[in-house]
Amino acid sequence: MLLSLALYGMLLAAQAQPEGQSAAIEPAHRRNPVYEEALRTGLEIDGRANPLPSPILRDGMDAAAERAALLRVAGSERALADLLRDSVTAPYILKVRDKKAKDATIRLVDLWFVVRADLDALDPAEVAGQSSAKPVEAGNMRFESRLLADDELKAKGKAAAHGRDLSRWYVAITSVLLDRIELHAIDEAVATRSAQSMVIGARTDSGFGADANRWRNVGRDADDGAFRAFQGGLSYTKVSRLKDPAGALLVEFHAAFSEPEAWFRGAPILRSKFSLIAQDQIRSLRRELLRNRPKGAATSSGAR
Repeated sequence: MLLSLALYGMLLAAQAQPEGQSAAIEPAHRRNPVYEEALRTGLEIDGRANPLPSPILRDGMDAAAERAALLRVAGSERALADLLRDSVTAPYILKVRDKKAKDATIRLVDLWFVVRADLDALDPAEVAGQSSAKPVEAGNMRFESRLLADDELKAKGKAAAHGRDLSRWYVAITSVLLDRIELHAIDEAVATRSAQSMVIGARTDSGFGADANRWRNVGRDADDGAFRAFQGGLSYTKVSRLKDPAGALLVEFHAAFSEPEAWFRGAPILRSKFSLIAQDQIRSLRRELLRNRPKGAATSSGAR
């Protein structure tokens, strides 16, 4: 389910990042081209770059620097304590920004939350396989994903990779948004791992043909039913091991996607569902991790 937050990126500064942004990436994650693109240029629309923000935590931070970074996001000591609480219902922090583009709005999403899990035991490619073809419903929206097989990839000159420190896979996603928009897209996902963190980058892949990434109206206001091109999205999820409290992981999710003006005439109807979707997915993830927690592992009184 960690992966779902990245791959359902539309649930999944108008200038380039300052020079040297790529150099700030930890060595283990420099092999992740999607992550590097997300920080360097981000989602390019109308020839303009929309880079995603850098993660607040970097490998090698000491405990004081880590806490200071968390406090900046949480806003207060009390809010930080609540964010770090070992509970299915612990809060998350969600920020959404918009940028106007030609005939579209670029939605930029930033999300932070904490879970209890063993970072070394997390295998994003395995989770992707388990979630393949299992529908996810939240906020009157439905998402289905399917891992592309090796023969499908070979036909397009692509290949999956299944390593512990570097893995790559491709997912075909079908979505129905608010009973009004039918959306199809193919995402490339790349995961890299260091001793202290894991990064999953995902981006809409244009290398599968003109019909791979498309949308159409299907609701009451449906027009001729014709498909139109979808410009896509880009996201990354970074999971970092926290020094305090022990056993806690910070999950940072940052995404940008292009919402055509024709979907909702620019109204923030889809945007208004982001919080509901985040809450649903985060709580589902925490429940799953709690079920898989080794017997005898420490839990707080609010964990359940």
